[in-house]
Amino acid sequence: MQMFRRCLGVALAVAILWAFAHVTQAAEPASLIVVVDGSGSMAGLLEGGGRQTKISLVREALRPALAKIGHQTRVGLAAFGHRRGSCTDVELIRIPEPVDVEPMMALLSQIQPRGRGPLSLALREAAKRLPQDSGPRSLLLIHDGADNCQQDLCAAAAELAAARITAHVVSVGVGADDIAKTACLPQATGGQHLKAQNAEQLARFIGEALQLASSELAVAEFTTTVVPPAPIPASGPAALHLRAVLAPNTEPLNVPLHWTVFAEGQPEAALFEAWTANPVVSVVPGRYVVAAGNGLVSSPRKSVTVSENRPIAVAVVLDAGAVRVRAVAQKTGAPLTDAIITVSAAGKGADGTPVAVFRAGDAVPLLPAGRFIVRAELGLVRSEPQTVDVAAGRPTAVDIRLNAGRLLLTTGGRDGIMPLDAPIFIVTEDDPPRPRREVARSAARQAEFVLPPGTYYIVARQGSVEAHDRVEIGSGDIVRRPPLTAAAGRLSLSTTSTGPTPLASDLISYSIRRMDEPKQEVVIITSRPAPVLVLPVGRYRVEGRYGLTNIRTVRDVDIRAGQGPHVSIDHQIALLRLRFVTGTATEVAWEVREEAGPTVWTSGQTETVATLQAGRYLVAAHAGEKRQERMVELRAGDSRLVEVRGN
Repeated sequence: MQMFRRCLGVALAVAILWAFAHVTQAAEPASLIVVVDGSGSMAGLLEGGGRQTKISLVREALRPALAKIGHQTRVGLAAFGHRRGSCTDVELIRIPEPVDVEPMMALLSQIQPRGRGPLSLALREAAKRLPQDSGPRSLLLIHDGADNCQQDLCAAAAELAAARITAHVVSVGVGADDIAKTACLPQATGGQHLKAQNAEQLARFIGEALQLASSELAVAEFTTTVVPPAPIPASGPAALHLRAVLAPNTEPLNVPLHWTVFAEGQPEAALFEAWTANPVVSVVPGRYVVAAGNGLVSSPRKSVTVSENRPIAVAVVLDAGAVRVRAVAQKTGAPLTDAIITVSAAGKGADGTPVAVFRAGDAVPLLPAGRFIVRAELGLVRSEPQTVDVAAGRPTAVDIRLNAGRLLLTTGGRDGIMPLDAPIFIVTEDDPPRPRREVARSAARQAEFVLPPGTYYIVARQGSVEAHDRVEIGSGDIVRRPPLTAAAGRLSLSTTSTGPTPLASDLISYSIRRMDEPKQEVVIITSRPAPVLVLPVGRYRVEGRYGLTNIRTVRDVDIRAGQGPHVSIDHQIALLRLRFVTGTATEVAWEVREEAGPTVWTSGQTETVATLQAGRYLVAAHAGEKRQERMVELRAGDSRLVEVRGN
């Protein structure tokens, strides 16, 4: 019987070591910045929150959530729309540092909702302040609406994804339309999107998102490679050879844990503290206290007496089990390695707050003995909750099936059709007779969506150009659509001048109007000096302007499929210098009018310069009761001085 028990213990140890042999801990701690919406709408109310504003509920939810995250995680704070309320109102309030809850709550109290919501700019600015030398880097956006400053959030999401920054989103009472506009942010970066419609959900979801962003949980794929702990020597100097076991009479684990060792009665002066597996701590004779854990499981403090100068084996009991969690496709059973797994405590007194959130299709967390609820989420698909009983020292396997398909989109040109090289992909449900509802969007050139089975309508949009498609997605399908194309061409613009001085690029602007579609107003207005625009096939009128006077040149152009015409706007510019000469201090008002048209320049200075289109002008100087007029002809390149003498 004794031999049987020993063999059973060895078999259990091998099973657990098999699961954990390649588990690793990040060399550097995680870092994140919490980006809080301070726009005016955050002063509104949320269901279940009584008379508390949304920003107050966010503060209340952040306090306990911050207290629970990993102690090594560096946390920063940013806000937008809370000071001037303008589209440039973004502030980095705290750089990422180890969490100190009360000072951070004091900073949060300074966020008072005011005006507009430059959400995209806030994310870009916060991303710049994430440390380059950290472990996982992430942003947590807490907001109650879409960017209302005409910025492309999906383009910002693509930038974050390229920088390997994960963005998690907690939407506070946000409607379906704004949810869809925001969905590309977590989808592009691999983050989680949590939609809180009441105060209870808000508190839970903020805790879940912070757990995910700061997780120190070690996860790994299964492997059959076993690396047992080094044997403890029979003799040598005094040292504690530390081991952790899941349950009494089981073999030691070979996984990184956070170990602490201190002399008894001196907890504030740690003799040893580190994330490692099976450490060896040199000591002198005395009494010591040892503990180990990883944020999810922890051992009771164990007292150890060192009375002789020799190695001592110390085993701490975690009272935990190894749980293999796999997210798999419902139809094919293929692992979904990019799924997000959420583990919450179950049973009496459980409030649904996650104890662990991590990204892995095949993960092996250590969990304390007890009952848990496990969920998986990928893209727009979320599994039903699954209950798992974890027993100390016993490995448990959980497979969570997700009923999902993947849609892969790209753009390109064929048969002379112009490719959309920087589109926004928009996916809407296509379920007649109900109106289409947007469910996801992305600015990635190679966009991937994970969607429930169904029929979807796809739009690829760049500027005023759109390409459309309809697609059926079944469970487990990977649907690759041919490149979406549109009957469009590129129009490149530039400006030159025949004038006495070089052009200032910040004074150049263009407007482009569709001529063969009278119902369409201005297609685009831009102040870029040399833009390249993608436009639908058709006839257009291009108006180039310079400065704020009457300098205006018009060209008509035909846009054909796949072609890229260049239009150069050449302005005929002249300088008109005006000088009022008088021996006494006299106020003067200048007025310059086109020969048969409106006033194009006014000034109250005695000497001024007007930059004008070449042509004929009536120049008038008003001084007191008197008015003097001159007719002036300006040719391109002129720099003409007109003096008027007062009497």
